[in-house]
Amino acid sequence: MARIKICKEDNCHDAATTNGYCRLHYLRRWKEIHEARKRGAARKLNRYIERVVRENPDDYAEVIRKDLENPDFDRFVEDAFGSEQEEIPFDEETAEEEIEQILRRLKVEEGF
Repeated sequence: MARIKICKEDNCHDAATTNGYCRLHYLRRWKEIHEARKRGAARKLNRYIERVVRENPDDYAEVIRKDLENPDFDRFVEDAFGSEQEEIPFDEETAEEEIEQILRRLKVEEGF
């Protein structure tokens, strides 16, 4: 059965839909979340450049140029320095089945 994650915000019991927050709190913290994502991207870029310069002090510019031309560069960066993908709260393939199971088990009072 599917596990429903709860919003990270204190005293909020709504289901988390994006980055661990419910829709309301995600929108409220949107700017903060995206600034943190930009800082993370800058740190990742700095680690990449420091590594290239450390390993190739004489021709680091050429190495960077070759890496950028490589079609697999994005995958390499994600593997070596981490991914910035948002977490998926549930498996998309089985989500429809799980939702159907939940709806079948719900009991609705008469007159509601």
